[in-house]
Amino acid sequence: MNRGIIVTGGGHGIGRQICMDFLQAGDKVCFIDKDEMRSAEFAKMHDNLFFYHGDVADPETLKKFADFAMEKLERIDVLVNNACTGVKGILSDLSYEEFDYTLSVGLKAPYELSRLCKDELKRNKGRIINIASTRAFQSEPDSEAYASTKGGIVALTHALAMSLAPDVLVNCIAPGWINVTGQQEFSHEDLAAIPAGKVGTPKDISDMVMFLCEHDF
Repeated sequence: MNRGIIVTGGGHGIGRQICMDFLQAGDKVCFIDKDEMRSAEFAKMHDNLFFYHGDVADPETLKKFADFAMEKLERIDVLVNNACTGVKGILSDLSYEEFDYTLSVGLKAPYELSRLCKDELKRNKGRIINIASTRAFQSEPDSEAYASTKGGIVALTHALAMSLAPDVLVNCIAPGWINVTGQQEFSHEDLAAIPAGKVGTPKDISDMVMFLCEHDF
């Protein structure tokens, strides 16, 4: 389709699958990730896949990444805010600085990249897809930083949707348990706790991203 796609946290798991599916659709993809070795190897495997090494928690890095993406892609049609980090919470005595870092990766960066890409996305009638989590709605003990970030990304999504409408369609997806390790077997108790009866895969989430980017609503 020859669209320009930006993905954060594209070097592994859900982000990697999203990159691959957009490439298969004929798009150009630029992604950012902290894991330099794994991401560089991934980028070498595919034409039209461009890797930028950096931490999305740093606003200057985000500006440089957005400029790099525009140089490589020549247009921006889709922004997928996927990167996040899972840390502990109050029971682990998580510090203010550690809590703030999680917010910077998972909430501040999506806002800043949306701001940096806003004009290009509006010009191209583009999409913003934010990856939230069921942790936005139900939590486990000692998960305050991650849960707060994912709750924030849900609110950011509907705020952006109102601000950028009708030119940019903004949605979020809230995955539950997604198998990003390649684990083959799960206990009966684990599967019974999931209404669908199975653990999700990165492909499940990427398929929804593709659906939201291929339809007008």
